[in-house]
This record gives sequence, C-alpha cells and structure tokens, in this order.
Amino acid sequence: MSDADLAEAVGLALTGRSGVAAEPSSDPLAALAAGGWDAPAIVRHAEAVIDSGGVWPHPVPDELRIRVGSARLFAVLQRAQQDLGLFGRSSTPATPRELTADERRLQAEVPPHHGA
Repeated sequence: MSDADLAEAVGLALTGRSGVAAEPSSDPLAALAAGGWDAPAIVRHAEAVIDSGGVWPHPVPDELRIRVGSARLFAVLQRAQQDLGLFGRSSTPATPRELTADERRLQAEVPPHHGA
C-alpha cells in the first residue's frame, strides 16, 4: 500500500486514465491538477460520463484496488467527490463481473441455521 498506488488509483477513478497524477500528494486533487486535470476538467469529464450512462468514478482494477485498500480508496474518492460538488450524483452500476473462486465458495456456503 503505497502513496504512488493510491495516486494511480484515484487518478484512474476520477479521470479514467492511468498515470495522470503528477506525483503522490496528501491532496489528490492538487496532484491531478499538476498533471493537467484541474477540478473543472474532472467535473466536465464526470458529467459527460454520467450523462452518457457510464460509470463515474471509473472502476479501479481489482489488483490496484487491493494494493491500495478498498476502504482507503473509497474514503479518498468520497472526499474528492465532495470537494468537486459531485458527491451523490447517481450513475449506472458497474457492469457485472465474474465472481472469483472465493466469492463463488462463499455464495455456496449455507449457514448452519439455514435449515438445509
């Protein structure tokens, strides 16, 4: 879990592009602005994606999200959405993906009190 991974994940989620954060920073929006994505550009992009029926913030690949930590990424993205005035904007759900072997195993388990 590095700051560089977090910067990459936030940049990808907010812009849909990889490698846009100039460098890791305690202020992800400032890092994105230094990389050419200021707040108005992110808002325009987000509104265009949402208006076209897409998903914003963009999904972050599992391997990157796992390295960063889902809770940490969610907290940073939620704060960025609030700062951008985009928190609570509805978007279509992410496209379904195949369940992992662990997720399939968990779904197949029946609790002891289930009565089966």
